[in-house]
Amino acid sequence: MRNRLKQILAGVALALASWPGLSAGAPLYVVVNASNPIQKLAVRDAVALYTGRTRTFPDGREAVAYDQAEASAVRAEFYRSLTGMDLARINSYWARLRFSGQVQPPRMLNDDGQVAATVRADPNAVGYLRSAPTDPALKVVLVMTAAAAD
Repeated sequence: MRNRLKQILAGVALALASWPGLSAGAPLYVVVNASNPIQKLAVRDAVALYTGRTRTFPDGREAVAYDQAEASAVRAEFYRSLTGMDLARINSYWARLRFSGQVQPPRMLNDDGQVAATVRADPNAVGYLRSAPTDPALKVVLVMTAAAAD
């Protein structure tokens, strides 16, 4: 019963996200593999994962963060919502860290489809999607509103 309710809510969210004129402030979904024991991810934990401050989930297990395409609108919205920074600042931030040899940025994938497929295949993966996943192999651990960090 609970899984059915989740599917219905995900379908409603997907329908609303794709409704014309509702793209501004549309939610973004941070997802993990369904076998991952993490049930929720705090915003601070997502920030730590996507800024290279940690490479582990809050329970200490390895985490592999995946990003969307470098110049994509969803990537821009994700980082604006998560950190308050635009893509130019995020790219500059990662350039400094790469130059120092400290850490590498999240691996980039082309779109929601590739992110979903990668997270589905890797229990340590975490990614973000424009649309609510309907695949039972994916679990939403954080929902963010794209316009949250203006």
